[in-house]
Amino acid sequence: MFDKLKAFALEQVLWAEKNLKGKSGAEKKAAVVKKLDDLITLPAYLEWADDMVISYLVDSVCEKLNMLEGHNFGDTEISKQAQEEIIENIEVKQ
Repeated sequence: MFDKLKAFALEQVLWAEKNLKGKSGAEKKAAVVKKLDDLITLPAYLEWADDMVISYLVDSVCEKLNMLEGHNFGDTEISKQAQEEIIENIEVKQ
């Protein structure tokens, strides 16, 4: 399930970068976090943590994209292989 969430986060980050031109990074991140938050339904007692987890996930995706493609990846087509590598390399740190 976490791999699916990472893949969807990557997809949404790429979508935001291409479709929210002129918006700040913070605005793009907020849009992606909102979309992911709407996707995930957690029990009420865990709802307080989902924004933190999603925010971390989005930051991790962006970090991997920046390392792979540089900071301007919005106009770059990311190959499926590169996307799979990014998803594979996102880890939950304890």
